[in-house]
Order: sequence, then structure tokens, then C-alpha cells
Amino acid sequence: MADDLDDVDRAILQALLKDARIPASQIAEQINLSRPAVAERMDKLDRSGVIRGTTAVVAPEALGWSVVAFVSARYSGTMDKKTKAAARAFMERDEIVEAHSVAGDDCYLFKVRTDSIASLNRIVSDLGSPPLAMTTRTTIVMATHCEKVGGITTFGAEIE
Repeated sequence: MADDLDDVDRAILQALLKDARIPASQIAEQINLSRPAVAERMDKLDRSGVIRGTTAVVAPEALGWSVVAFVSARYSGTMDKKTKAAARAFMERDEIVEAHSVAGDDCYLFKVRTDSIASLNRIVSDLGSPPLAMTTRTTIVMATHCEKVGGITTFGAEIE
């Protein structure tokens, strides 16, 4: 997919990463292309799945998500249909903001944002209970120094 993108497509994507609401006319000015040509390329990028959607990057604290944790999880055994369905449902929870299969001792790494330690405990407990029955290790984030979401970089606590 990346090989299919030319420099113009990449310039359009860079502009959209900085501000998804930027008008095609503004992008056209930035990259010296006509507005209809930019709009056509944006449509093509959307149809081909390069652009997956448009979203607002909201400060998690505004939603009360003050607790951030990474949960490593290991599953011993093979996953049957019921377990796979439970894992999919778990990953669809609002608190699960990232889910990755990983190499090493663990099977998954989840990034969790929640409003309290009590709700984090419920999430970890759900992972450890059937049908998932995973062994977990949780790392609670004390301070975030840099986070990149949707092309937006935010800097938080100073590095000590």
C-alpha cells in the first residue's frame, strides 16, 4: 500500500494528519495543485482504505480517563470460538484503546484508559476470568512524556 503512494499523496496525508478538517483548497495551496485534483486524490485515498476515517483527538482527561495502564496478557492453550469471541468483545470495550499481538512470553499487550484503579481492576479481572482466563501483568503509567495520536503529538510531564 505504501508503495502505491506518490509524493503528492504523502503531502496530502501529512496535511490531513495535522488537521483532518483542513479544506482541500488549503491543501491545494500548500502543495501547488488544483483543488479538484486534491479532492479527487483524497477521495481515492479514502476509497482505497489508506484514509481509514476522520476523528477528533480529545484530551483523555476531559472524559475522566485519568488512569493509563499497559496490560500484558498470556493465554495458555488454544483459543476456541467462544474464547475468540470473548477476546473480540473485550477489545471492543471503550477502555481498551490499543490491542497488539506480541512476540515473547506474552500473547497480547493492551493499552487501557480508564477513570479509576477500581475500573482498571475490573478490566484485569475480566481478562483473568473464563472464558479468557489469561495471566496478566499490569504496568500503570505514572506520567506521559510524549504521545502521538492521529498525527498529533502531545507532550506531558517533563522527563526527570
